[in-house]
Amino acid sequence: MNFQRRESCQRCGESKYGDYYYGGGMRSSSGSSFGGSDVRPGDWYCAANNCGTHNFASRSSCFKCGAFKDDLLSSSFNTTSDFLLRSRPSFTSPPSSTRPSWKSGDWICNRLGCNEHNFASRMECFKCSAPRDTY
Repeated sequence: MNFQRRESCQRCGESKYGDYYYGGGMRSSSGSSFGGSDVRPGDWYCAANNCGTHNFASRSSCFKCGAFKDDLLSSSFNTTSDFLLRSRPSFTSPPSSTRPSWKSGDWICNRLGCNEHNFASRMECFKCSAPRDTY
């Protein structure tokens, strides 16, 4: 769900105006389609198991994977540019203690804006179809 004030989709980063704003040479006020102007001071990106999810400053744990912010302080991303520069895609399996429903070989899609859990048997992301070994 995206609130009216958003200029881009919270999940995928797509402009609410379509390709005209991002593909037609115009840019968002922040100059980036990822996160856009919705990233506010104190917001943080989850660094647990390459989750990469944007969280509001008021959250003490990641809304997607549940990792606690305090546990991630040494590797958290403070800005969108920090996230983009420091994140490195990886298809490693998260520890079973992080997500009890995970099984050996499961992986997270690291295409920017996707970050979905995929079963070990999948060779491409079920959501965005990114190949598992592309990165």
